[in-house]
Amino acid sequence: MNTLGDRQHLRASLIAWRWTALAVVACSGLLAWFARVGADYDWLVAMGDHIRDTGRVPDYVPYAAAPSAGWRDVPVLAQLVTSLADAWGDDFVVFAHVALVASSLVVVACTSRLDGASDRAVALSTTAVFVGALSAFVLVRLQTFSLLPFVLLVAVVASEHRRLTMRIWWAPVLVAIWGNLHGAVLLGVCVLGAYLVFGRLRHRPFETIAVGMLSLLALLLTPQGWHTPSYYLTVLDNEAAARGEGLWGQPDLGAPLDAVLVIAVALLVLGLLRRRQPVWVYVAVLGLGAATTIASRNGVWLLLLLGAVAPAGRVSLNPIASHRRAALVSVVVAAAVVTSLLSVRKTPTYAADPALVRAVEGVAGSGVVLAPSPLAESLAVAGVTVWLTNPIDAFDKQDQGAYLDFLAGGAGMQRAVVEADVVVTEDGTEAAERMADLDGFYRSECATGWTCHVRR
Repeated sequence: MNTLGDRQHLRASLIAWRWTALAVVACSGLLAWFARVGADYDWLVAMGDHIRDTGRVPDYVPYAAAPSAGWRDVPVLAQLVTSLADAWGDDFVVFAHVALVASSLVVVACTSRLDGASDRAVALSTTAVFVGALSAFVLVRLQTFSLLPFVLLVAVVASEHRRLTMRIWWAPVLVAIWGNLHGAVLLGVCVLGAYLVFGRLRHRPFETIAVGMLSLLALLLTPQGWHTPSYYLTVLDNEAAARGEGLWGQPDLGAPLDAVLVIAVALLVLGLLRRRQPVWVYVAVLGLGAATTIASRNGVWLLLLLGAVAPAGRVSLNPIASHRRAALVSVVVAAAVVTSLLSVRKTPTYAADPALVRAVEGVAGSGVVLAPSPLAESLAVAGVTVWLTNPIDAFDKQDQGAYLDFLAGGAGMQRAVVEADVVVTEDGTEAAERMADLDGFYRSECATGWTCHVRR
């Protein structure tokens, strides 16, 4: 009887989740086909390798020649994890990334379903989240480590809004772990703060204040302790952020992925406004919306929050039959699809061509190399000394500016060039054209489409 009952429950779960499960599996499969390692990843491997080899957290960037003494390294746990994962190869790293994205989408879907959203509504919102955040999902970067913690925190907050329990005490624990992985923990704490102040304080004031204070203290549970805030300040004050370049740029409607992000946010906001929401939801959405207008990289967190709270409705479902079993089946099927696609895909998953890395390594020897991302990070993993690369906030702001000028081919790149023994440029870029006009270097082809400028 129990076996028959379990089968009936599982069948009911799959029926209740059929469109949502299909959306999760389809998104995971698409991501598995196109995902690759991004520039903001290999530096984690290089740092993690150094920490494992030396047994200590350095106060400088060991693979860079530009001065970085006094840097506060906080995301050490992420560095150690990536160092260990690198031994399994880039394909494993991409698989793990896709698994984290799929799991995050499942948590978002479960949060909506438990709040009464219909299967079709959740499937549509999950797809909107995935498409809108495609620029963040398609690359394995440092922020990959924030995906699951963020949606778990949102799930805890949404659950506590439905019914006050002791589960809220998991929030400081999650913040403590998350703080050693990625700086987006600050945005997570802001979402938590919005709920505590506008959704819980009037019901349980002493407990709410205690959870809030403990969560703030949890931010300091990193290798840097009381110096952790200085790390966040330097990250937010880096030259790329000041210039609004790269990941720190504002949404550009002329860029296809940014335009899709804005459209997805608009659609989910319309869904959010279909019914009255608790005040903390409006506060959190407005806060993340403001953060997204400052830097498009924050759009993924806005989308994940909207995906969790926007499609809520009044459908009455059995949480166990409709969510836990179906969510598990969705993850298992998605994992099978991802594994199959990764085994047959032809597109490389690595950030920089290994042949190019080996060629530059052979030319550079013990010299200092100036190279663009993600090549510079891959060279650092290979043991080559680069002049400057990620984490860019670890260096003097003038050096940061010189490196950004090098990436853009600006006149200010000269400050970086004079410090390098080898300058690597991609053919056809403005940096390559400027290097061609400089004396004191001889040129050789490192790999197809790339030139190594070696100081005479």
